[in-house]
Amino acid sequence: MKNFFVNFFIFFLFTSTGLSSDFIESKASNYKSAQFKDKKIKKYITYFSKAEKGRVFFKQTYRRQGYFENTVHEIFAKYDIPRDLKYISMIESGFQFEIKSSAGAVGLWQFMPSTARIFGLRVDEWVDERRDFHKATQAAAEYLVSLKRKFGNWELVLAGYNSGDLTVKKAIEEYNSKDFWHLSQLTFPKQTKEYVPQILAVIRISKDLKSYGFNDLKVKSIIKTEFIELPPQTRLDYIAKIAEIDFGLLKNLNLALLRDITPPNEFYSVRIPSGLKKKIYSKLKSNPDKRTIYKHKIKKGETLSSIARTFSNSVKELMKLNNLSSSDIYQGEYLLVYKKTIRKNDYSNRAFFVYLVKEGDSLSKIAEKFNMRIKEIKNFNNLKSNRISVGQTLKIFKSNE
Repeated sequence: MKNFFVNFFIFFLFTSTGLSSDFIESKASNYKSAQFKDKKIKKYITYFSKAEKGRVFFKQTYRRQGYFENTVHEIFAKYDIPRDLKYISMIESGFQFEIKSSAGAVGLWQFMPSTARIFGLRVDEWVDERRDFHKATQAAAEYLVSLKRKFGNWELVLAGYNSGDLTVKKAIEEYNSKDFWHLSQLTFPKQTKEYVPQILAVIRISKDLKSYGFNDLKVKSIIKTEFIELPPQTRLDYIAKIAEIDFGLLKNLNLALLRDITPPNEFYSVRIPSGLKKKIYSKLKSNPDKRTIYKHKIKKGETLSSIARTFSNSVKELMKLNNLSSSDIYQGEYLLVYKKTIRKNDYSNRAFFVYLVKEGDSLSKIAEKFNMRIKEIKNFNNLKSNRISVGQTLKIFKSNE
């Protein structure tokens, strides 16, 4: 019956008003697009509000936004982006900061490494800022604004975020339209066709939770935080210990640190609960962490467990520090381990033995053989340079591990 009236209306306009056929076809197309849009959004409103799987997903993920809600509102306001577009990340990642897709996209906004780097995010062996909700949201805002400049409306921005800007650009040029709903009936990948109405559906539900049966659904509260700049190779577990806070909490505040330790050769800003900065700096000054990273060359017969025992590390620590997915290691490769360092004025209290330098020895070989650092041997023996000679004796202290 609806189609009858639509067709009659078009016929009436064409025969009675003298309007051009192009104008009439445009109006008809707009009407059909509006119908199609309404149908697609209602489909996902029904799914997220009535289907068991959809309701569970919505309830679980909606609560998580509390962890970053203030951040996204602040950043989106700066870029003049509707705050409701935060629900992109609900569909992308379920509001999860460290989730990784099978394609390699990571984090709240599911950035691929190449796109992340384009928008200024650091992705390397020590740090992955796609997992940092503040920096990733900043990058997402810049990406969304760049898409808006290209396509002019937010529905095409959503399509571009999902399928890539080249896909949207090609569709616009081929069909001479910037109406997402019209284009989605003619082109676009299937995923993109469903992606946009999913986001618009959860936005609509979120604006009137009670009407859709989500009574007393509240976001999780978050703690106030601040940043502290820490030296290279500072372990998060040590900071948690001296600050007397839960290690798991500190890890979750700093998911961008892939090895739970600040990168070597640079100071790094770490997020901590507010009010602890002075305490941490004071404790670090009076009681610095004696464990540092040491590069160990794997010898024949060594296993991850045996190396862990040698250096008083746990297997779990070594796997995390080296980004290992299994305990398999191979002779000749290098493994990062935590090793205790001894301050210079502590050497006199250490037990030691005397080593006689042999032909072919070097300070680096001796250091590797006895799991010491060259600097430690030099300080322990008051050496000014790395030069040693055959027959020379060196004091080598026994490890405390």
